[in-house]
Amino acid sequence: MKRIFIMDDDGLKEYVPVESLKSNLDPKLEDRDNQNQTQNEMLTIADLVKKFKVTRPTIYSWMEKGLLKKIPIGGRVLFHPNDINELIDRLRGISS
Repeated sequence: MKRIFIMDDDGLKEYVPVESLKSNLDPKLEDRDNQNQTQNEMLTIADLVKKFKVTRPTIYSWMEKGLLKKIPIGGRVLFHPNDINELIDRLRGISS
């Protein structure tokens, strides 16, 4: 997986270009190790970091670019599994 490190005034940041994920995507969330989660259970940034094997700054970058639909609730940022699956399908080139 291709990773880019950028140094700016805020420090060192790591980014994973979206294009490099197309060939390295995990299966959809409900298809793999999330059998204990219901389809409506929200995911955290930590869940996405683990799922996509990227860093937190990469997840924040994807949110800034509009790739991830965030749901801010009480100071937390959550994600709906269906939105994540739609992102995966878009990156794979599958229209839903």
